[in-house]
Amino acid sequence: MRNIACVGRYETVFPFRAIGLHTVQCNNSREARKSIEQLAKEGFGLIFVEEEFYGDLKDLLDKYREEVTPAIIAIPGAAGSKREALERIRGIIKRAIGADIF
Repeated sequence: MRNIACVGRYETVFPFRAIGLHTVQCNNSREARKSIEQLAKEGFGLIFVEEEFYGDLKDLLDKYREEVTPAIIAIPGAAGSKREALERIRGIIKRAIGADIF
């Protein structure tokens, strides 16, 4: 099984650390970008990224979308969801099945 990691602010990643996932604490999108690139090089198969950083990483996410791994998934931060990740997933599903199911 490939490793799973979570990238985000302390408040977001702490619960993931408690259940045994590898976590990387970041305070901004630049740090998140570097962390994701490093985790991908290390062979992580699934990377959860705090939604607050997700929007600033579109080019990086597009790059990895073409690869089998890692799968990069946005998760809400401690302050709640900004719905940006939901809209991205909505677009992917619509493109895949040809219908908007949301």
